[in-house]
Amino acid sequence: MTRKKAHIISHSHWDREWFLPLESLRFKLVTLMDEVEGLLDMEAGFNHFHMDGQMIMLEDYLAVKPAKREKMKQLVADGKLRIGPWYMLQDAFLTSGEANIRNLQYGLEMAKEFGHVEKIGYFPDTFGLYGQVPQLMSQAGFDTVVFGRGVNPTGFNNQVFDSAFASKYSEMFWESPDGSKVLGILLANWYSNGNEIPVEKEAAKVFWDKKLADVERFASTDEWLFMNGCDHQPVQTDLAEALEVAKELYPDVDFIHSHFERYQDAVKQSLEPEKLQTVYGELTSQQSDGWSTLANTASSRIYLKQANEKMERLLERLAEPISVMASDAGVPYPHEYLAFAWKLLMENQIHDSITACSLDEVHREMEVRFEKVEQVTMSLISNAARKLTEQITIAETGIPITIFHAGGVEIAKTIEIELETDEIHFSEMHFEQIPDELAKLPAQTFRLETSEGVEIPVVVEPLGIHFNYDLPERKFRDSYFARKYKLTFIVENLPAVGYETLYAHAISEVEPEVEPSSALTMENRFLKVEVAANGTYTLFDKMSGIEARGLGAYEDVGDIGNEYMFKEAGDKLRVDTLQSKPEMSVLREDKLGKTIIIRHEIEIPESASAAAFAEEKRRLVWHPERQSPRSEKRIILKVATELTLNKHDKQLAVRVKIVNNADDHRFRVLFPTGVTCETHQAGSVFEVTTRPNKQAKEWTNPTSDNRKQAFVTSGNVLIATHGLPEYEVSENGDKLELTLLRAVSEIGDWGDFPAYEAECHREITADFYVFLTDGSKAINSELPAEVNALLAPVYAMQHKKPSNKAKTLPENQNFAKWKAANGLVFSTFKLAKDNKRIVRFYQTATEPTILQTIHTWGKSTILEETSIGQEKTFTVRPNEIITLKGV
Repeated sequence: MTRKKAHIISHSHWDREWFLPLESLRFKLVTLMDEVEGLLDMEAGFNHFHMDGQMIMLEDYLAVKPAKREKMKQLVADGKLRIGPWYMLQDAFLTSGEANIRNLQYGLEMAKEFGHVEKIGYFPDTFGLYGQVPQLMSQAGFDTVVFGRGVNPTGFNNQVFDSAFASKYSEMFWESPDGSKVLGILLANWYSNGNEIPVEKEAAKVFWDKKLADVERFASTDEWLFMNGCDHQPVQTDLAEALEVAKELYPDVDFIHSHFERYQDAVKQSLEPEKLQTVYGELTSQQSDGWSTLANTASSRIYLKQANEKMERLLERLAEPISVMASDAGVPYPHEYLAFAWKLLMENQIHDSITACSLDEVHREMEVRFEKVEQVTMSLISNAARKLTEQITIAETGIPITIFHAGGVEIAKTIEIELETDEIHFSEMHFEQIPDELAKLPAQTFRLETSEGVEIPVVVEPLGIHFNYDLPERKFRDSYFARKYKLTFIVENLPAVGYETLYAHAISEVEPEVEPSSALTMENRFLKVEVAANGTYTLFDKMSGIEARGLGAYEDVGDIGNEYMFKEAGDKLRVDTLQSKPEMSVLREDKLGKTIIIRHEIEIPESASAAAFAEEKRRLVWHPERQSPRSEKRIILKVATELTLNKHDKQLAVRVKIVNNADDHRFRVLFPTGVTCETHQAGSVFEVTTRPNKQAKEWTNPTSDNRKQAFVTSGNVLIATHGLPEYEVSENGDKLELTLLRAVSEIGDWGDFPAYEAECHREITADFYVFLTDGSKAINSELPAEVNALLAPVYAMQHKKPSNKAKTLPENQNFAKWKAANGLVFSTFKLAKDNKRIVRFYQTATEPTILQTIHTWGKSTILEETSIGQEKTFTVRPNEIITLKGV
């Protein structure tokens, strides 16, 4: 008979900022680490401490006590301090695929500096897990994943259902859509099931009788896991003594002060694989009552989600690719600065931060961090672009403008740039005289041409005379005044990954202003748009013949939930715009296209009923049981909607501006999808996932909100978004709802924590695009790749004065030396640490597809450290994440 083994792992789950701000918790962290050091050095029987799987804990400690670095390295080398693999514990669904990879790369890199990494995929409190986790972990060399959420109902009231998403045991196999499989270990009794172990014998007997039974109920082996710690838990200083007491009380159980590598090895040796179930794809507690899935963290403080997505795209689609392009021109690739930018962004991607379920102080600091990330990232972009433009061979006439794009496929995009002309520098004339001198110049406009001399329609808006300055590399600052113009134009076929140079030629004729028509319709060769009297719109796709009517109505509903979860107000009062009569007009109509503006003034309750709701919050009433109605007092919510269709657009661009002055409500835009269906598809981390519209029988939550990345499609409608991750699809698939704003007043969870700034009293601007599709081809078509490119930013730079550098680069260059079949989505173009090129795709098609390249590549992994083979053609398996490395 084998002996039972109780593996006790000392840890503290470290939410870096949450119900206390960063520096308050850092103070506690330093105290914790000092005590841990003392125990590991001096206490016999206290052998290991697990650093919660995240290197930022150690980084935060060493920021205060840098002299402890060598000591920490020694503890790691001795196997006592268990670190890695992540840089920080992220939210899985609210961070991009590339952000998840950078998180692992930088975490492993830092852990290796300290001498050892705990090779286990650790997700103790991630709010649901995307389906590609097993593939990412397998590519990183991990075969075991430990997680705390997502598989139900194991660990909750001992219910076990016969389902693909349930497991009889805390051990299971977990398989990605591509077939990658890992051992999954659910923290079935949470990551605190061995917390505060008593030393006194009588209390220890009561404690262990329960704890041992709880673990045995779900364990498939005799290797049992007990997590000795919890959120910000101080280390148990008398643990060694407590374990000696346990050994005396239970002589048939081996109590081991353990670590995860030892525990996972013991479990793998004891497994009987035929006993275990396999769970597939994403884990989001599909078979629960639906009240604690935490899906609505996707809409808390929506402005943070928008800022995060913007920064991810600037780093992934501009800073890294342009830096690769510049490296071809001899500019060193900024590995360290890119890592600095990514790590700064990751401070905002920690699960209690980006989910926006923390104090106001925490989220205020996040906004400052986002500003810093943007400053760093734009410096990297502009520096690499400037050094590139200095080496581009340009024509002798015209003002050169170079457009950078890295969306992965050739695409038409509308570009805006502020152009400067007629500079007069302070060195040429007294600065007080310059504006008057510039004002004497005749009016002008511009003709825009490609490098081949093909004219591009352009709209020119004079912006007046402005001060500016240059910061030369080898000289003092150079101040000047110049005339400034905003140029708006469309480039039809931007390179998939590369740049294109255009020329603006000043001309004396000034085009007369064109009075826009009053017709509330728009049309190009792809789409026709008609706006109804209530502000909804009809789209007709001229290529497919598909039409969708009644799109874009708004609905406001009371929300008496919290930053974690939505709960509709007890009176169920909803206000929509279906019978409204908004003001509508043509905002612009020119040679590029047309914009219609719709102005709603919506009368809604100003908040929840103040007294009733305050009492429910004071008493910590759990959100499903709250019943407060909405207030009888009304206010006006002003909403401006801009619909734009330009000449090359295959989709309708929508911008919504909401001036929010109301509390305790959720605001959504509604899309009838045109057909009924049982499933829908949504973008996720390295996949397009198919989800059922109808929830499992255990689900009791009246809503079935979901999270997405990039887009969601149901029926004939596809919505692509910038930083709007929450949506809901009706049970029969005929309605898709997109959350634009959710305003709440408290954190929720375990106490009374006001968070008044989560009411979002600010202007929220939401951008999204509406496509029409036949509803069945999102995965196997070019749509995921096109949406990916549509959402990618572009960067336009006016060339400065000619430099002395040799002009060796062509005017136009496409670095995408590959041809990807439908279903392959471009993910990254960067340099690995050894300065070899990296390109990554993920497969969304259900059949193998071909990736053809011009150059020779080796096949690598997400870690980008090595590569195998030298090929030009690759067969990509369904749902495979493929990384190619230059040879």
